[in-house]
Amino acid sequence: MFLKRLALPALALSALVLAGCSSPAEGPAQAPIEGSENTASPVTLGLTYIPNVQFAPAYVGVEEGYFAGEGADVTIRHHGSDEGLFTALFAGEEDMVVATGDEMAIARSQGMDLVSVGQYYAKYPVVVIVKEDSDIKTFEDLRGRKVGLPGEFGSNWYGLLSALAAHNMSVNDIELTSIGFTQLAALQAGEVEAVVGFTNNDTVQFGLANVGVRELEMSPEGGLPLIGANVVTTSKFASENPDLVKAVLEGLRHAKQLCVDDPDKAVEVTKGYDPNLSAPGATDAAKATLVATNKLFEKDGEVTMRQDLDTWAAMLDFLATQDGLLASDVKLDETVTNDFVK
Repeated sequence: MFLKRLALPALALSALVLAGCSSPAEGPAQAPIEGSENTASPVTLGLTYIPNVQFAPAYVGVEEGYFAGEGADVTIRHHGSDEGLFTALFAGEEDMVVATGDEMAIARSQGMDLVSVGQYYAKYPVVVIVKEDSDIKTFEDLRGRKVGLPGEFGSNWYGLLSALAAHNMSVNDIELTSIGFTQLAALQAGEVEAVVGFTNNDTVQFGLANVGVRELEMSPEGGLPLIGANVVTTSKFASENPDLVKAVLEGLRHAKQLCVDDPDKAVEVTKGYDPNLSAPGATDAAKATLVATNKLFEKDGEVTMRQDLDTWAAMLDFLATQDGLLASDVKLDETVTNDFVK
């Protein structure tokens, strides 16, 4: 998943307890935008975990009027701690959702009528992290070494499988250890020699803890042939509401650009959604996370919602080679489209 599969920054961990016993969080009420009352169409955007700065573009889109300016009256809905990625979408509680392309493709292979309509992350966020002074210098050096990851599920798992394949390796070439979402503690304590995590979360946590680390190159070709967080909806909703889908995507594009240009402002907006940011030091941690996340929004210096269809095709080919991941064939032209990107 997008955030449900990755550990939250340390200062936000206490929110997990609250999320398990409370209803999905709602943001502050949006101030009416002059002239927009009769033109903006309602749409509910799902975010796949509790409030977090990595969702800042959604908050900024609402609070800065980017969605309304495009004709979309967006309501943000955060998922509960045990909620499925697409449950609310098919229950009619959400119209669109931010979710990873790999898990969306797997869900589609299981018969879910899903389509990815816009890019959220331009780059895949999963990395392998080692201590700065480790003798593991390249990915190939992981042979025979103890590698920790949350478990054999989600983007961490798919990222590791893809990186192993890119280096002509398999899980049999490493000593795989399930560590839950304890990457920082496990590597720092020497329980494992490398961890799989997210560049905009786990690497940031190491930095905040003053633990020197390095990220290994995941593929000789550069990026992995995998798709990170995207904007997903049903084919039915997209076909019946094309202008509304376009409005949400364009609003998100403007909001992502603001996050890149002015992360301090984006963090301030996020404070209205994430109560954990009132804790001492939380603002600095949130900004560090957002700055790292901003690098995922950009590709070649450009913030865009347009999806890379070649990478999508490569991902579907890769997933098809992994036993048990795809329940049926997934066709590219039915799974992803740029038709709604302005």
